[in-house]
Amino acid sequence: MTNTLRNIVLLLALPALLGSGRDPGILLELDRAGYELTARDLRGEAEGPRLSVVLGSPNHPTPSGQYPLYQVIETPEWRPGPEARAAGARPESASPRGPLGIAKIPFAGGGIALHGGAHPRLLGKPISLGCVRTADADLLDLIDWLDARGALGPSRSHANGEAHRAFLRPARIRVR
Repeated sequence: MTNTLRNIVLLLALPALLGSGRDPGILLELDRAGYELTARDLRGEAEGPRLSVVLGSPNHPTPSGQYPLYQVIETPEWRPGPEARAAGARPESASPRGPLGIAKIPFAGGGIALHGGAHPRLLGKPISLGCVRTADADLLDLIDWLDARGALGPSRSHANGEAHRAFLRPARIRVR
């Protein structure tokens, strides 16, 4: 066998020898009817935490679809949208006690996020402006689970007081 032919054979066989190398990633699946978010590591089908959530109101529904996830923002600042501002809301500096709770995971173009700050009595209700809220303790469990799966990079502090952690593995949220 010539060197050229041997190299072609090796190149064709390499994916089978090494596996595809493609990480199927992390899936957060939001069941709007059940007000529940489930986490799964698709590499080995490991089940993660289940979180009870608050969803968007009928006038501001949480959008359905699949959205890539790029980062977790800890101690997020809050910049209210036009409707919240019209109701008197003002921006709040980065804080774990702000309206977004201890962290947020933006999706849907960044305007919608999974975030903490939900009061336990509100779980299972459609009252947000489109975001998915959960209890801070549950969101911390999810972040710890993601960290244990090697899905998150190190925390990087920002001048505004937030800390950002990039997803190191493919991650997405499916809202159905």
